[in-house]
Formats: sequence, C-alpha cells, structure tokens
Amino acid sequence: MKKIESLYLHFPFCKHLCNYCDFFKKVPQNREQDLAGFHLYLEQAFVEHQKLIEKYGYSWAPLKTLYIGGGTPSLWGKEGKIFLESFLHRHQIILDKQCEFTLEVNPGSWTPEILKDWEELGVNRYSLGIQSLRPEFIKNLDRVHSIEDVYETLEYFKSQKANFSVDFMLGLPFSNENKRDVIAELNLALAYKPNHFSVYILTVKNNYTHFHQLPSEEWIEDEYLKVAQHLLSRGYSHYEVSNFSLIGKESKHNLNYWNSLTVAALGPSATGFLAEDKTRYKWKPHSPVLELETLSDTEFNLEKIYMSLRSREGLDLKILSSSSDLIDLFVNRWIQSGYATLENDKKIILTSKGFLILDSLMDEFFRLKLI
Repeated sequence: MKKIESLYLHFPFCKHLCNYCDFFKKVPQNREQDLAGFHLYLEQAFVEHQKLIEKYGYSWAPLKTLYIGGGTPSLWGKEGKIFLESFLHRHQIILDKQCEFTLEVNPGSWTPEILKDWEELGVNRYSLGIQSLRPEFIKNLDRVHSIEDVYETLEYFKSQKANFSVDFMLGLPFSNENKRDVIAELNLALAYKPNHFSVYILTVKNNYTHFHQLPSEEWIEDEYLKVAQHLLSRGYSHYEVSNFSLIGKESKHNLNYWNSLTVAALGPSATGFLAEDKTRYKWKPHSPVLELETLSDTEFNLEKIYMSLRSREGLDLKILSSSSDLIDLFVNRWIQSGYATLENDKKIILTSKGFLILDSLMDEFFRLKLI
C-alpha cells in the first residue's frame, strides 16, 4: 500500500485582498457562515479525496508534515483549531510524533491566545508573511498590516524562541525611487533570530497596479545575489532557489515538493500530487471537485530534473540521456562560470548564481538535447 505522509490544507480567507497576490482567497462577508461553508467544503472534499486515493491504492500514514497555507490561516482562530482537531480524529488521520506542523501567520492577524490553541494541536513551525520592513513598501504592496504589526509579530516569536520562517520579497515597486536597501531590512529581521527565510521575487502580470514602477531585471538580480551572499555569511544555507535556513531547519514539507514526492491537498484551489502514479490534482475553488492531470514518463522526468536543480539536493547525472562526453563539457562550463558545483562526480548542485538563471539553464538542456 502506498502511503500519504504529508498534507497541505488551504485556508482561503484574508482580511484584505492585496493587489499583487494571485493565490485563491476571499474576504469573509459573514465570518460564521463563511467558516461553516469552508468546513463543509473540506468534509465533502475529503470524501472525494478518499475515492481518489483508494482508486490509486494509497492510504493515510501518520503525517510527517502538515502545512496550513492561504489566505491567512491565523484568521481561522480557535474555531479552526477545534474543527481541525475533530476533522483529523474523525477521519483517523494522526500526526507522527516528529510531525512538522506549519501555520502561516500574517502580522496583525493573530493573538497569543490563538497561537497557543494551535500549538496544543501540534503546530511547531510558523511562516510569517512580513515581505518588507519599510512602511512605504508595505503600503505599496497593499498589505493591510502596519510596520508596528510587523515588529510586534517578530518580537513575540523571538520572545517565545519559536521555530519560524520570514517571508521576504524582492523586486518591489518604487525600489529605485525609494532607494531600497534590502540588506539593511534583512539585518533588522535577522535581529529576531528566524530559523528560515523564504525570499521571493515579486512576479505580477502587466495589469498590476504598479507594473510600470517595478525595478529593472539588473536591479532584481543584484538584490537577489546580495541577499544570498549576506544570508550565507550569517550561517544560512541556500538550500532552494527561494529558501534559506539554519542547519536542520529546512522546510520538510516543501522539500517533499522539490523531491517530487507525494503530498496530499485539501481546500479551495489546493494542489496535491500522487508521485508513484505521476498524478497531480487540483481542487476547484468554489466546489469540492477535482481536476486530474497524469504526467507522461517524459513529463515526470523533466519535472524531476527541474525540481532537483531547484534545491541543494542537486541533479543526479544518471537521469540525463546524452553521452558522458557532452555532459562533462556541459557541467564543466557551468562550474567554470560559477553556476554550479559537482559532488562526488555525479551530482550537479547549483550555486546562488545558478539558481538565479535556472530557467536559462533548463533551456540549455533542451538546446543541447541532454534530456
């Protein structure tokens, strides 16, 4: 029997819809009714999910990772903790003793009492949606929280010696005009001793409110490499394109995605993957209906190559189909350019410089027919 050991839950509600965010979310109109509707969605989705996993021969094992994302999951509150505790119990889903249980938290959307409730259920890791430590950038991003909320949140998690990650965003609108000093902001965050940073480049469509105020590609590349170098100098490993951690504090849940492993998913617009059957599924946002996509062997292989290159796990050269001479030439040029290192003569591991141009390097795979 194939085992499910990781689960992602998507909580779709936010206080406010930020102008850049394209995750599925909505502002509750009537909290009690909207939460009841969401809980019903999860119950109905679970029935459909059981049909799916039984069809493919999977069963629930004790969860090694559970991740609640959104939206703003910290708004789920005590009602959420009570519902989820009952939900897991009724459906006989148990948490492994070492389960990494992550809850996303936004500044201004939590209280110590709510977090203590969630910790009773097993939450032992937090992901904080900070994005910037300059008030003008928070405002430009249309975030509903204030800079005071940011510092209050960081101070609380530091005081609790919590296991937490900070989301940080690069390539923000008006960066050039406002002379953004990304390292200065990073140093402010580092003072609160987060175990982990997720550092994302803002990606938007051309109808984005501040599209014409975005910085140049050269500016963004410079920011990214400066941040990577600075965090490396402070003891953080650049273990994935957008992620840095202290030793042993990597996101175990997200490593499942990057290692192309099975992760179940429940909630509006959530995406899961049954790795042994190369089947991805996505929930429709407004009804608990599944959309399935089964990858061909070639598609799955390409995805594994891309995901391997995204992380410090690296790419095993045995996956590549070309001659060893061509691969050696290709790998040596990457190494000489500072894009990669070679481990034990068999694994390509990208550097921060290589992570930055990952898509271009993948194009090179295709052009040279290495796959």
